[in-house]
Amino acid sequence: MRSIHLETDLPTDADRVWSAMLSPVTFLYVCRGLFGLPALAGRAEPLREGERGTGRLWVFHVVPAHRHTIEVRKVDPGTRTVRTHEHGGMLRSWNHTLHVEPVREHRCRYSDRVDIDAGAATRVVAIVATGIFRYRQRRWRRLVRRHLLPEGPAFRT
Repeated sequence: MRSIHLETDLPTDADRVWSAMLSPVTFLYVCRGLFGLPALAGRAEPLREGERGTGRLWVFHVVPAHRHTIEVRKVDPGTRTVRTHEHGGMLRSWNHTLHVEPVREHRCRYSDRVDIDAGAATRVVAIVATGIFRYRQRRWRRLVRRHLLPEGPAFRT
């Protein structure tokens, strides 16, 4: 098992980011360019604790990969934390924690933590995952600049 933790400061309120975190639309946006999950296309309702889904991942949106299962284990509005358990392909376990917390007025810190078990490939998968999360956090910063700034439009759920 390997753990990865990355965080980024965002120039907006934690509540705005929290609302966006719950949306499958945001998930598709922050992953766009790396991979797609067509099973989520068109879904707008927020994530719910206890839900589970399986669908094919598409690498770079053109190469079919493995079937991936995501189970939403925890949605905690009090701590602004979402926890998922995921698996598929070579991934025995991908336990992802997404969290946002206020830092000061109109500033928050978003973080991704993932615990990975991919058997003998865990080390390589952890290296790839680090790149994925750096990319996702760049996309989060872009999303905030375009849609979630305090003086801009609020995210609608």
